[in-house]
Amino acid sequence: MSKRRTAWWVYLVGAVFVLTFVFDARQEVWGPANGGWTPAWPSMEVARVMPGGPMDKAGVRPGDVLEIAGQQPLTAMPDWLEARVHFERERPIDLKIRRNEQPLHLPLVITDPAFRAWDSAQFAGVVALLLVRLIMLSLAIFLAFSRSGQHPTARIAALMLAVGAVAEGYPSAGWAAELGHLPPFVAIPVCLASVSCLLAPIVWLAFCGRFTRFQLSQWWRRIVLLVPAVLFGLPMVASSIAMIYTPSLTARAWPNVLSAAPVRLILDAAGVAPLLFLSVSPFYRPIAGTWLLQMWLAMTTLYFAAGVVILLASYRRAESIEERRQNRCAVCCSRAARIHHSPKHLRAKLD
Repeated sequence: MSKRRTAWWVYLVGAVFVLTFVFDARQEVWGPANGGWTPAWPSMEVARVMPGGPMDKAGVRPGDVLEIAGQQPLTAMPDWLEARVHFERERPIDLKIRRNEQPLHLPLVITDPAFRAWDSAQFAGVVALLLVRLIMLSLAIFLAFSRSGQHPTARIAALMLAVGAVAEGYPSAGWAAELGHLPPFVAIPVCLASVSCLLAPIVWLAFCGRFTRFQLSQWWRRIVLLVPAVLFGLPMVASSIAMIYTPSLTARAWPNVLSAAPVRLILDAAGVAPLLFLSVSPFYRPIAGTWLLQMWLAMTTLYFAAGVVILLASYRRAESIEERRQNRCAVCCSRAARIHHSPKHLRAKLD
């Protein structure tokens, strides 16, 4: 019996996720340190400045309102988080602020790597998170390249673990700037892998359907899995490319978008990644962006809930089948016992 070989694309996908994990971990530790300020979320007013931090050294004071960082207009915190991914250590960043209605330009320079600004609690948290991610990625690799990895269910489970291992709710400082230094055929797949968690509900539902052998017609499978993958996948690809090479395309009227309660819920649950990587569209309007985010939230909630329901229904069905099997065995044993102890059977044994 010939041994089946692992498909070439499994090696390719595995290499992308491993590279993404290494890149994201490196940025988490070695990227530019925090600016050292506290915003009046979600506005860009400075609530507090850390003494001795980069913002303090630049001359920023509480009460200032940040308007531009580098080339990025700042209207709300998603803009700052997007501007932050383009920061580089030792490279001056031009800050335009408004102080008492007076415009000012201040140079912000971040020299220290991120880990030097951590306290003991932050250090323990980052190490614990990286360790959990490493375990998830190791399990994904084991599943994908083991003998059982030839089965589609195992491959989907491996993909689900790999997506969780590199998920980024808030991209690290300098993240896009470092990606810009890599060749596009490396940078774009790494970026897409980092935000592939936006499509995790589709992977979850596909896994639950495969694992439980939940039957759907091919037409329904295309609607349930392919349609949302295209609907949200295309803006993800466009936004990822724009985030690295043309960040001005991702600038949005965030105050209008953030005014919707579901969008605030997305920020609390999933971070800023859905806002930044579901933003580029040729027909973009604030209301359209809000609807797209609400559709993503509805899809995420519905698909995760549907997966749980499928698993529970499968468990109950398996339990019912086992009960029926046990009942049939009990009936057969009872019938055999009656026959064995019947007078006719006993006479036959005596004869």
